[in-house]
Amino acid sequence: MTRYFPFPRFIPLGSLSIWLATAVLAVALLAAFQYRSGLAQLSDWTRGTDTFLAEKLAQHDAHMTALAAVIRMSPTEPSASVQGLVESITAFYPRVTDIATIHIDGANAHVIAYGRPQGPTVEADLSIGDLPKLGKPGETAVRPIPERHAYDIYKLVEAGRLLRLRINAAALLATDNVPPGYSVSLSLGDAVLFSRVSDQASIVDVKSSLSASNPGQPLHLSISEGFSLGELFPFSLVLPLLLGSAAAVWFGVQYRNARREKRRQERRATLLEQETRLAHAGRVNALGEMASGIAHELTQPIAAILSQSQAARRALTLDRTDILEQALDANIREAKRAGDILGRMRAYISGAEARIERVALSEALHGALRLVEADLAQQAIALDVVIADAPCVVAIDLISFQQVIHNLIRNAADAVSGQPDARITLRAGPQNAQAIIVIADNGPGIDANLLDRIFEPFFTTKPDGMGLGLPLCVRLIEKVDGTIDVRNHGGACFTIRLPAGGAA
Repeated sequence: MTRYFPFPRFIPLGSLSIWLATAVLAVALLAAFQYRSGLAQLSDWTRGTDTFLAEKLAQHDAHMTALAAVIRMSPTEPSASVQGLVESITAFYPRVTDIATIHIDGANAHVIAYGRPQGPTVEADLSIGDLPKLGKPGETAVRPIPERHAYDIYKLVEAGRLLRLRINAAALLATDNVPPGYSVSLSLGDAVLFSRVSDQASIVDVKSSLSASNPGQPLHLSISEGFSLGELFPFSLVLPLLLGSAAAVWFGVQYRNARREKRRQERRATLLEQETRLAHAGRVNALGEMASGIAHELTQPIAAILSQSQAARRALTLDRTDILEQALDANIREAKRAGDILGRMRAYISGAEARIERVALSEALHGALRLVEADLAQQAIALDVVIADAPCVVAIDLISFQQVIHNLIRNAADAVSGQPDARITLRAGPQNAQAIIVIADNGPGIDANLLDRIFEPFFTTKPDGMGLGLPLCVRLIEKVDGTIDVRNHGGACFTIRLPAGGAA
């Protein structure tokens, strides 16, 4: 026969929420770790790019310085010296796409471009207004050319002569080395010179920005990284985390259940021990009451036998009947022996001193209630317990006291057994230097004509009762200077009053 189990089979359904919470926490920690790792990589790549960019911008400054020196040494242009230096620069640094000198003549500016394969080339004249205003030799200025993804660097070599370098902005970043998922933007002022946007879908974007440390080329670099779902929650790590958390929860549940079972077994053993002690005490006390009753009932007849036998013996002395005398002597001896035996039995069973100890009332009551809770629950009898929070200590024989509570609750359970909404109420607490315990039920109560006899030995209202339980309760309570009484209040209501010793 095939058996089907709900998912997940290895985690108890009661602990599924614990597993879910643990799994969510583990996955969240993994995502946080992946996120921080991505941030660290972004920071490292940004710092590396910044260093790389700073080196290139410094090279541009060096080129400008070298070219300016050669141009000053070449009074006439086009100059073969400038052409040679430019060819070397453009060959080793392809990002420098154009190098030119500009001569200002009145309102016009003549442009000579260097580095062409055919040699220096005279380009179209520029208007003076198209050039940056530079005050003294050595000053520089930059202008973006967004449509060409480039920018120009201008430097005043000497009065009337400028040097211009055109830089390919895209070549500054080595875009082939940009990690996948990174978006890069290079701008000069408000003009974006180069932009590369990642086509990778992302759920979280993180942006890092920096400005070039070169004051002559104030470029601004923005780098952002998009984290995809797979990057934050990689399946190769999420699956082991889920399985590991499930295993951890399973072992935790098993350990918790084992601990609970151990504690349950310990409580059960304690209850069984208490039940055994109470049962033993009940049997001994019941036997004591029975023996006391028997001794009480037999003492007078035996005394009468003794008295009559002695009178018969005196009368016999008048006739001196040996046989009658011997019988009477034997009668006297047996009567004395019976009296001695009964006296010793009564002294043994009921004459022992009670073991009095000071205990908290709530503790003593809870110990007794644990013995009846399971049985009452099995009979569908509700037990309402109200014990005052105020501390209260009583001096009692604990076993005897718990036997009294046990007997009263068992009597109440017998009274309400089988009826709908069966209920027993226990209220306890200090009142006027006394500890008051009230045990009531919602049963039929006690016949008013029998209330005065309810505590008499051997008097019972139960078909199979012995009439020893309630007298035993009275006797045990009286041993500790307490009282017990009964009245009808809906059902039967027993009230125990004990001297209270205050707080523990």
